[in-house]
Amino acid sequence: MNSFRNNTVCTTAAAIALVCAAWLAACVGIACAQGAVQTLNPAIGAWLPDPQSGFQAWSTYQTSPTHGYDYFVCGSPRRPSEPKDSLDYAGAGCPLVKDATAFEYGPAGTKGNVVYDRAHSTVLYGKGCCLWRGFVLTANFRKPPQPITQADLSRVHTMRGVSLGMTVAQVEAIYGPAKAHPDRRTLSESVIVYTSLKGTPATANPATCGQFQSFFFQKGRLVSIELLTEC
Repeated sequence: MNSFRNNTVCTTAAAIALVCAAWLAACVGIACAQGAVQTLNPAIGAWLPDPQSGFQAWSTYQTSPTHGYDYFVCGSPRRPSEPKDSLDYAGAGCPLVKDATAFEYGPAGTKGNVVYDRAHSTVLYGKGCCLWRGFVLTANFRKPPQPITQADLSRVHTMRGVSLGMTVAQVEAIYGPAKAHPDRRTLSESVIVYTSLKGTPATANPATCGQFQSFFFQKGRLVSIELLTEC
């Protein structure tokens, strides 16, 4: 189980997306395409990193096992509105994600929703394509390239109790011991990645869905949480 099989699916999706793009081009300015065109936003897509650190850690045997999934909670705790095997599960317990600014970009039709907290320079977004989707909460994030949904994200945490600002020891007290390593993609000093998948990249059942929970640290404090689901 790894991200490579997703590339095949995304290649097929890319071909479909080209057909859809031609249809949209023909409909620009006509009512039938107005709703779709509003979400096509490559600037937002480029602004938000792909939440795929879990794939990289899994393929290099740097994940630690954990049981079950996690999801984001915004304010009062609530059960996710999606089943656990849904790609949207990690964001389904947080209405802010559902009501956030929608975007779509790229030949494969990557889609997502994003909300920004200007007062705390924090972003919360969901993003995915094909058979994967990730939800991310990140502090100290640069301002959006254009106006998007605004909200107070200071109370957002995961169902298991992980929140921004925690230490590695505090996260491990919740999730268990982990293998910390630098993350070149995000330039984080260290990242610890857990997964619900059983076995290794060489032995895992390729038909099994699973979640990766990645935690990024700067100066000893948690600055980003990434919950990535793959099927």
